[in-house]
Formats: sequence, structure tokens, C-alpha cells
Amino acid sequence: MDPFAEALVESSVVPGDAVLDVACGTGIATRAAAAIVGDTGRIVGSDINAAMLDLASSISMTAGDSIEWREASALDLPYSDGIFDCVICQQGIQFFPDPAVGLREMARVTRPGGSIAVTVWSDLTDSPYFDAMYHMLLRYCDADPEDMAWSSDADQITEWFTDSGLGQPDIKRIDRSASLPPLDTFVPAHMKATPWASQFENLSPRNTADAISYMAKRLAPWRTEAGVATPFVSYLATATNRPHTTGDSDHPISSHRQT
Repeated sequence: MDPFAEALVESSVVPGDAVLDVACGTGIATRAAAAIVGDTGRIVGSDINAAMLDLASSISMTAGDSIEWREASALDLPYSDGIFDCVICQQGIQFFPDPAVGLREMARVTRPGGSIAVTVWSDLTDSPYFDAMYHMLLRYCDADPEDMAWSSDADQITEWFTDSGLGQPDIKRIDRSASLPPLDTFVPAHMKATPWASQFENLSPRNTADAISYMAKRLAPWRTEAGVATPFVSYLATATNRPHTTGDSDHPISSHRQT
């Protein structure tokens, strides 16, 4: 997913920035941001999933970077108002219980004039791998369709931003092709970074093999000698955190909680 992480950070992060990556997962976008800000910047990756942070931290130690990792809910970030120049979120906001509240928190910890940037997968049919995974989860993991809203559209994303008080975002569509390794190794590894990790891990060995085989059949048109090469499509939404003014009571940084 490097092309999408790179597009996210290049849209908003500049050298020397203090950056927070919300719902950072294993830290792919966090590390991309760290490469831009350099030694004069500050990079923090936060996630509610401790296991993901442990993995992200282990990669950091190997790379020798200075990224800070923090376990935290995206709806209640443990930071003071306006302390970051930029807040990013790579493919996470669509999983928030309330995306507008998450964006409001992201704006609260961003300085006035700073940047908020998120990526969100477009319709599942644009990304065959996710379409195959969606149907696999329904079939083998008894997943609830209402809990699998990992994609969205431009109108919904705009509504999240406007409801948060950030106003109309700039939205771009990113189309890329990604080469994946063999699915029998990639799918179990990828599932560990999703909200359905426990459901997939609890499958019997037979059902695990069947689930991966099911995805392979759906992805047959994109099979290569090395694995799968398939399109992925994402939206990139960015906004500037406008300064708070008197009477602007609904602005997301009007809360003055200090932590």
C-alpha cells in the first residue's frame, strides 16, 4: 500500500512538521511521514490496537527511527489542543464509530492553519482484492455487513468533514495497481491488521484454506506467476484547520481540554 501512504503524506507533510498518524496500524504512513519530516520534526503514531503498535514499534527499532507510538482511541486523543502541524489517517476513519467525531478530535490537536488528511477506499468493486475479502468474510467468518464499511464515496466523506466543522475537503481519487504475494501467505498476514483478525484466526485450518481458496478464485483474472496484481482505488481527502474565532462555537478546536 506504499503508493497510497506516500500520496497521503505528500499531500500535507513537510520537513520539520510535528505529525500525528491516527489509527496508524503497523505504521506504513507513519514511517512515510518520518522520511519527510527529518530530524527536525516529530512523528507520533497512535492506534487503539496494542498488537498493531507492538508490531509497528518492532519495525521502528529495526529501522532505528525515532517515531513515538501511543495507544489511544481516535475519538479521545490524549494530546493538548493544537500541538501538531499535521494529522493524517491512512484507511482508518471509515472504521471509526463516528467518523465526524474522529475528525473533530484530529482537528482539535492540529494547530490553526495546519493540515488534516485522510485516505478512504472507494467502492469495493473498484478494488477486486477488497471485494473478494468482503465476500470471504461474509461466507466464512459470519461477519456483519454493517460492520464492514471499509469503503465510502466522495459525498459521504464530504459529510464527515462538514459535520466535524472542518468544512468542504479537497478530494482526489487515486488509482493504482498493486502486486501482492501469494494469497496463502498474504491473506493471513493482512487479516491481522484488520478488525476481523480474531474471527479469521479462529477458523479451523480447513476453513482457513477454503477461505483463501475462495478469494483466489474470485481474483483469478488478476493472477500472476508471483501472486496477484490487481487495481486498488482510494480517495484522498485533505482540509486546512481554520483558526477559531469568537462566536465559532461549533468549530472542532473550540474544546479546550488539556491532557
